[in-house]
Amino acid sequence: MALTSTTPPAEAAIGTRGDLRDLPWACMARLWSGIVLFAFVLTHLLNHAVGIFGVGAMEYAQQWRWLLWQSWPGTVLLYGSVAIHMVLSAYRITLRRTWRMPKDEAWQIVSGLAIPFLIVGHIVNTRVAGSWFGGDIGYQGVLARMFPAAVFSQSMLLVMSWSHGVIGLHHALRYQHWYRSARVAGLVLAVLIPFLAMAGFIAAGREALQAGPPAPRTPEQQAGLDRIDMMLTSGVAGFALAFVGLMGMFYIRRRVGNTITITYRGYGPVDVPSGTSVLEASRMHHIPHPSTCRGRGRCSTCRVQILAGADALPEPFGAERAVLASIGAPSSVRLACQIRPAHSLSVRVLMPVLGHRFGGDLDAEAREWAMERDATVLVLDVRAFTTLTHNRLPYEIAVLVNRFSAEMTQTVESHGGRIDQMFGDGLMAVFDASDKPASGARAALRAARDMARVLDLLNSEMRGVLPIPIRAGIGVHTGSIVLARVGDGLDDNLIRAIGNTVAVSFALESASKEFLADYVVSAETAKASGFDFSRLQPREVTVDSNGMSVTAYAVPDAATLDAVMAGGVMLGMLGAARS
Repeated sequence: MALTSTTPPAEAAIGTRGDLRDLPWACMARLWSGIVLFAFVLTHLLNHAVGIFGVGAMEYAQQWRWLLWQSWPGTVLLYGSVAIHMVLSAYRITLRRTWRMPKDEAWQIVSGLAIPFLIVGHIVNTRVAGSWFGGDIGYQGVLARMFPAAVFSQSMLLVMSWSHGVIGLHHALRYQHWYRSARVAGLVLAVLIPFLAMAGFIAAGREALQAGPPAPRTPEQQAGLDRIDMMLTSGVAGFALAFVGLMGMFYIRRRVGNTITITYRGYGPVDVPSGTSVLEASRMHHIPHPSTCRGRGRCSTCRVQILAGADALPEPFGAERAVLASIGAPSSVRLACQIRPAHSLSVRVLMPVLGHRFGGDLDAEAREWAMERDATVLVLDVRAFTTLTHNRLPYEIAVLVNRFSAEMTQTVESHGGRIDQMFGDGLMAVFDASDKPASGARAALRAARDMARVLDLLNSEMRGVLPIPIRAGIGVHTGSIVLARVGDGLDDNLIRAIGNTVAVSFALESASKEFLADYVVSAETAKASGFDFSRLQPREVTVDSNGMSVTAYAVPDAATLDAVMAGGVMLGMLGAARS
């Protein structure tokens, strides 16, 4: 999903919604102002982190930071973003119909409310002192005044502002197609940057303290700063009082206003104030209802089918229209977080919370039931299984299948893989490649090679029992899969791999019959593994009836696969020696 959306005329939007929170321009203004503030906090913390190398390094980095944030455009952008973000966020909070929410959403609200009170003193002693009273706002002077007396308050400000921004950025970017691959690196930076910033602040603070006390302020300067500090603190307190008063006014208005009935299929009717979103109604009455974007209209997990009362709802627009179009939803399907009915209606939750839990972490719930991973999938099929089992006693078939299953499971697990499905005449194994794609591809190919040795062992053990030797075809492909938990939410559920990568792996295995090869390895797996497939001729394998095809290599037997892997190892060693 992009960070922009099509916006209809504002007058029409206000007329149908009557809620500033749902206007696309308000959502985008709140988002982009937050991104500007996060960029300011990021550069500030990086400047602090440089303090590990001393106050001089901090002073040098600060000059570059000031070029951006203390210029007239930077100042207007920064303080304009502060005003926009505070006003729109406060207004959005006041319009909440319920305070039941996930923990990260609650923390973002609490931290956002705490930041203005924590930052007033910091602004007065830095930007105000330097711009209005000619004070020394270089790191040497500021650190000498703040360290160690302000370590606790500055630590709290760092934690609150950074965590608030990280949570907001996570929810803003999580539906970008590139975000999943960058998520681990982003998590590392989200933890590392504040730690380095605090370490730099402490190291530079000690150095500044040893250099001697800062230049004393004149009585006029101190009096002026105290006056500004009191004015800013009073302004923040006044804003907070107005905020609380506005919340109380909206609460009273909702209590004395009209109520409507929302009837949930399977849960019955509930009464809520008119204008309450369907998602808020679900939370108010403990009805399991997922929303991974926390009601921001950026995902489709909260969607509902309108069973009755759809005619009284305004047409979807902006973010809701874009999301519904992206999933090809019919006209009866709407986003529960975006519709605020003024009349009674009946709905059905289309994606109920699978674990039947409510009030917990829905992200954890989603990860528990489904997650997207990079992996290598191996599919094996035993050739001529009908012939192998023809005229065999049931006991003999059971012995063969169980022996095959035990040996193959041991082979897969010895290379770090997991048996996803075991068939009577084959299996599917998954080798996780999320941390390093090469590791999953290499493990799968080594397991495929050892599977041939397992078949040789079984053939030698059962030579007098089997009518023909056991042969198998194997397809291997690397890509993105979805690991979904299949079950009823209790104990009897299994994790299954699904997705296009699985389908391609089955197609490659099927193509091994056509190529008269024991293995068919996709070009993606070959590239990820780093093994040398250059001596093999690439083939095109058709995957589905629509003509989709993938490039793959047909490997005749285990000996050839051994040579391919040995060549890749030699190339890697030569590359390391040259470097």
